[in-house]
Amino acid sequence: MWAACCALGLFGACTSVNTAPAAASLSVRELNIVDEHGQARIRIAAPMPDPKGLKRAVKAYGIQFMNASGQEVGGLGMLDSIGINALCFDSEEGYEAMCMGLIQGKPNITFRHDWKERIVIGVEEGVASIVLHDAKGTPHLKLAVDKDGATRVEEVTPAPASK
Repeated sequence: MWAACCALGLFGACTSVNTAPAAASLSVRELNIVDEHGQARIRIAAPMPDPKGLKRAVKAYGIQFMNASGQEVGGLGMLDSIGINALCFDSEEGYEAMCMGLIQGKPNITFRHDWKERIVIGVEEGVASIVLHDAKGTPHLKLAVDKDGATRVEEVTPAPASK
């Protein structure tokens, strides 16, 4: 009988229901989700702090993704002052290696390597395009299709250096 009472007591303790009402709303400037070691891995913030060792060019609001050492490796950001909303993933060096978003309401996907743009895919004024850049970030080739279906391949000649 004693064992049955203990079992029921333990079972009851495990299934107790918290009757406290759930909060209808939570307002904070920053919320950190930490891993099992206490390291922030996801941060929701308004505004977001600067990444370790770097300074943001403009104020950003959104969600930061961090690695195990706390270095930003990507995020979902809203940069109101320049009209950008994007999901980006960063290189180990800290630059945005891949971004997908809206720039002033226009869709854009950008791939970078060594801090330089290499591939840009987007739609502007009804023209869908892919622009390929060299290792210095200079555009060289543009593939485009306009809203009427006309296609073109353009060699993009870099502007000559001014003397």
